[in-house]
Amino acid sequence: MARRYPIDRRRIHVVGCSNGGYMSLKMTTVYPDLFAASVPICGVVTSLTPGGPPMITDAELRAIDTPTWLVASLDDDTVPPQANTVHADDLIPGSRVSLYDHVVWNGHQFPGHWSWIYVARNDPRIDGTHIWQWMSHRRS
Repeated sequence: MARRYPIDRRRIHVVGCSNGGYMSLKMTTVYPDLFAASVPICGVVTSLTPGGPPMITDAELRAIDTPTWLVASLDDDTVPPQANTVHADDLIPGSRVSLYDHVVWNGHQFPGHWSWIYVARNDPRIDGTHIWQWMSHRRS
């Protein structure tokens, strides 16, 4: 795409939900210099099968230097946030994290795994900076 269209290669971001959240993290381990930022939403890093190998090792998480903002809801019963999002945030140097208690928008409560609703509406913020604005200032 970048060869065919006038894409600013310094502003390529990787964002994904659930398995896509896993992939956004994994791609930063495989292509460490490609992305300006990564936004994994309820991403998987540990095995969802008891006793299975991690999807992304602790060493790989510690080596990520792509600016990363993780998002999840604490009531996610599909991808346990403590073992995945919180664990990744603990290991990725300089990462940011937005953890919600529930996914509620316009008075309606959605399943906890649907935390991408917040990112789609530019809700996550830290120190007054919303996630989309944070991404727009990132350059690889």
